[in-house]
Amino acid sequence: MSTEQNIAIVRRIFDEVINQENKAALDDILAPDLVVNDPLNGRLQGAETFKGLLAFFDAAFPGHRVTVHRYIAEGDCVAVHHIHYARHAGDFMGLPPSGRELVVPGLELYRLSEGRIVEFWRHDDDAGMLRQLGLLPAPGQ
Repeated sequence: MSTEQNIAIVRRIFDEVINQENKAALDDILAPDLVVNDPLNGRLQGAETFKGLLAFFDAAFPGHRVTVHRYIAEGDCVAVHHIHYARHAGDFMGLPPSGRELVVPGLELYRLSEGRIVEFWRHDDDAGMLRQLGLLPAPGQ
């Protein structure tokens, strides 16, 4: 697959799955044995793991949206620089809904094979998100 084709596949995660809330599209995008690398959960395997990660955030931040600033592709990998915009409207890590508006930047990396995502690395600003929720003190405090 070309880098342009790989970007088009990854773009579907943000355009269709997150911003249009079309979770069914994941069945066409993810390899069944996808490897998920996540700072909160470690290294896990399976498309259902990716779907579960999305469901975890959707429950706490329903209707969240993402703006992508750039896609960068080389070989079989696509990097994505983005920002999530969300409102804390559901339980999150034991914290009841606060109604706080969050802005969470991130970088993600996807590796593709045969037109499907086979590996995913999530590197959103989790510490910044926890600070915005009041679960971590601001730096220097």
